[in-house]
Amino acid sequence: MNQLLFANLTTKKIHLSALAVTATTLAFGVFGAIPAQAQTPPPAGASSSLPSVSQPTGGEVKTITVSGGNRTLFKLAVAPLVGERDTSNTVVEVASRDFTLSSIFQVLDPKSFTANLSAEGTGIEPASWRNIGAEGVVKGLSSMRGSNVHLELRLFVVSRGTEAVLKKDYDVPPTGVRGAVHQFCNEVVKWFTGTAGSFGTRMVFSATTGRGQKGIFTIDSDGAGLSRLSTVSNVALAPAVGPGGVYYSAGMPDGTYQLFKVGSSSPVVKNPGLIFGVGFGGGKMALVVSQNGQSDIFTGGPDGSGLSKSTQGGLNTHPAIGPGGQLAYVSNQGGNPQIYVDGKRVSWRGTYNMAPVWCNDPEGVRILFMGRDGATWDIFSVDPSGSPGSMKRLTQDQGSNTYPACSPDGRQVAFFSTRGGGGIYLSNPQGMNQQRISTASGESLRWEGN
Repeated sequence: MNQLLFANLTTKKIHLSALAVTATTLAFGVFGAIPAQAQTPPPAGASSSLPSVSQPTGGEVKTITVSGGNRTLFKLAVAPLVGERDTSNTVVEVASRDFTLSSIFQVLDPKSFTANLSAEGTGIEPASWRNIGAEGVVKGLSSMRGSNVHLELRLFVVSRGTEAVLKKDYDVPPTGVRGAVHQFCNEVVKWFTGTAGSFGTRMVFSATTGRGQKGIFTIDSDGAGLSRLSTVSNVALAPAVGPGGVYYSAGMPDGTYQLFKVGSSSPVVKNPGLIFGVGFGGGKMALVVSQNGQSDIFTGGPDGSGLSKSTQGGLNTHPAIGPGGQLAYVSNQGGNPQIYVDGKRVSWRGTYNMAPVWCNDPEGVRILFMGRDGATWDIFSVDPSGSPGSMKRLTQDQGSNTYPACSPDGRQVAFFSTRGGGGIYLSNPQGMNQQRISTASGESLRWEGN
């Protein structure tokens, strides 16, 4: 892994869809009939320029949306565990990181703690924590039970007194401590919001590994556990998480690109042309196929069965299936590449928009995408209806920002950025609380479970 070359994103790498027009002719009749698509005129109020923000994005989150309105971030103390020090350090580190990235909690500095931790043990003396402004406290203990680590983790709400409001116990191997902490943090988020968090899920992406070579990589939602996945080719692109694992497009010796699943040497879908890009959702697969100088999207069963053509005209790429089965994708049928949903154009601003993904934002379903109207890429979101006024900017004046991905719970957005040497950043769906979680750079970022 130390030899891995994570190349910074360039315009050449972004125009991967151009590869589609060089593929050999696709066997046309296999995929069924071609539905007609109507052109949508620009809606009233549409503008040619991308929206900007009145103040820099990426700053500290001040408030969060909760049932019944907004409130300030919940001030949370994560105390050392009773028990072995290394395990305690891991728990505090992982939990503090998760809670900070959530944009729901303000994690208090341990140096501010005035409570007598030894005397408190696994309980709390509310006054001691109230004095430093803590509204909640996470505590627990660890011990060995045979070869496993036993964890007892507790959440206290200071205003509710000395009884824990959430108690969870875990028995895991030493290598499973991080995962147990992620599970507990998800339960804490659920206690406050009614919906569990997405900590412990993983992201996949492709990255340059050498000259003319690309590989598929996976990384934890907090930036830990970066690893390379085994692929059938040293040119592996456009990964997506689907039924039972990770799927990707692989360049073959005969010049074609075929769809594979990690762990299998047989193609999921094989065709004489170029298969480049796939999306899953709602029990369906959406597949990008090149033929006759065009790139079109075919949809069918998640195993690749019953594929039929869903687009017509121009280059159509980057499929993403929404929570209701809607198909979002990129098409240049109207001139410049723009975002479409089920044949209807939904992005009317900017000269080049691409890489859409669906995001189940707690404030309403949105489509995230990367766009530009100059030399720099930024992250935007738009309502699936395509209302011109619904387009929002998440990044601005912070390097080039590309390939957004949304967490399964809709509360976090991941993307690549060139700022500060480059890497993967997380923010909330409004573009605030931007934090780098990894120095890895690449393209085609996807988040497991979404």
